[in-house]
Amino acid sequence: MTPIPGPAMPHALNLWADGQSVASLGYASLDDRWSLDYDPDWVKMPTSFPLSPALPLEPPVDGYAAGAVKRFVDNLLPEGRALDITATTYKVSKSNIYALISALGTETTGAFRFWPSGEVPPATTTTPLREVTRQELNKRLDERDDIPLAVWDGKVRMSIAGVQDKLMVYVDGALVEGGRMFLVEPPLASTHILKPEPERLGTPHLVVNEHFCMSLAHRMRLPVAEVAIYRTPRPVLVVRRFDREVVHSDRGQPGVKVRRLHIIDACQASDLPAAYKYERNLGSGEHVRNIREGVSFEVLFDRVAQTVNKATARLTLLRWALFQFLIGNCDAHGKNFSFFVRREGLEPAPWYDLVSVVQYPGIDQELAMAWGDAFKLEEVAGFQMADFAQRCGVDRRLLHREALRLAKLATTHAPVQALSPDYVDDGERAFAGQLRDFVLGQAVKLTKLTSDAAKIKDEYL
Repeated sequence: MTPIPGPAMPHALNLWADGQSVASLGYASLDDRWSLDYDPDWVKMPTSFPLSPALPLEPPVDGYAAGAVKRFVDNLLPEGRALDITATTYKVSKSNIYALISALGTETTGAFRFWPSGEVPPATTTTPLREVTRQELNKRLDERDDIPLAVWDGKVRMSIAGVQDKLMVYVDGALVEGGRMFLVEPPLASTHILKPEPERLGTPHLVVNEHFCMSLAHRMRLPVAEVAIYRTPRPVLVVRRFDREVVHSDRGQPGVKVRRLHIIDACQASDLPAAYKYERNLGSGEHVRNIREGVSFEVLFDRVAQTVNKATARLTLLRWALFQFLIGNCDAHGKNFSFFVRREGLEPAPWYDLVSVVQYPGIDQELAMAWGDAFKLEEVAGFQMADFAQRCGVDRRLLHREALRLAKLATTHAPVQALSPDYVDDGERAFAGQLRDFVLGQAVKLTKLTSDAAKIKDEYL
C-alpha cells in the first residue's frame, strides 16, 4: 500500500504496523510543533487502534491536546547512558526527540515502526540474520567501558525506554536447548530483551534479584513476563517480550514472522511526559517536595476508566501495587506498568521490571509512588494504606482480602524460589535467601497494615 502524504510541515515520518500505513507524523523544528494524521484506510479497519487514548483515531474538533504527540514519542526513547550514546552516535542533541525517533524508530516498544515519509518498510529480509554468539556477547560485556553494549556494528540497538543496559534480540528457540540469538533489522522484530549484570558495585546480583521477583510473581500466578538466566558465563537476564508474538508460516512454508502488539506505559496512557514517571516529578527537595504532578497510584488507578474490563483492571492494579510492597520495589514508577491498546480501550499488560530495590542501601529508597503521603516504605502504616485505598477507589475490605491472599502465596512460594537451581553459586543462593527473608517479613507486615486500614473510620480519612 502507498503511504499517505505527510502533513504540511518541514519534516515527516510515517508510522507502519504489519505492512499497513497507520499515520503520518509531522514536525516543525523551529517552533517545536508536532502533528498526527491517521491514514483513512487504517481508521476504517475494524482491527485498527489508536496510538494512545490521548491520540484517538477521530481527533477532537479543536485538535489533539498541545504536546500530546511529542509526549507519546518522547516516552518511547531510552534514558540515561543509552540516550547519551544514541545522541553521540548520531550527532544530535539529546533534546531533539524527532531526530532520535528517526534514528531508533524502526524497533520501538509497541506495534508501530517510524519510517521515512514516502518510503515503504521492506517486506522481506534482504541480508542474512546477524547472530550473536555466547562468546561474542561475553566479549562485548568485557568491553562495555570502551564500546557501549547498545552499539553493535556501528548502530545503536537500544531503542526502548529505560536506564539499564539492554539489548534486543530475536531468539529462534529456547536458549537452554541450543536456541540462537540474532540482532534484528526490519521486517524482523525482536522477541527478547537481554539485561546483563550491571558493572556498578552498588547493585550486586541484580540479575538474580529481578529473576527472583519475576519468578515469584509467576509462581503466585500473577501476570508477569517470562524470564530466564543466560550465562556467558556472566549472568544475563533474558526477558521474553509480551509485545511480540511469533507467528509461524502456514502451509509448510519456511520461516517465521514476529507480530508486533501495541502497548503503552502509564505515562503515555496518562498523556504525561517521561519526566513525570515519578509522583514527585520535580524531586524531593525542600521547595518542591509537595509538588506531586507525576504518576501516582491515584493517577494510575484513574486509567481504569480507559480500560475495557474495569473490574479486572482495578484488581490487577491493586495486586501490582501490593506486590511492589511485598518485594520492596521503591522504584515502581509510571513507566513500569503498561497496557495493551485495543480499539475498544486499554487492557493491563504483563508485569515487568520487578526488583527489590531495598536490598541496595546505596540507592535512593524514596518510593516512586507514595502510599497515601508516605514516601518511605518504613513510614507506611494502616492509615497510609487506608488513604491509598480511598484515593484509588478501592474498598478497604477488598484491600485486606487481596493483601492476605498475596501474603499467603508469597509465604508459600518465596522459600521455594530461593532454592531454585537457577542460582548457581554461594553468593547467588545467599542473596536469594536474603530476598526470601525480606518477602516473608513484608507478608506479615502487609497483612497487619491492611487489617488496620480496614478498621479506620471513613471520617478520619
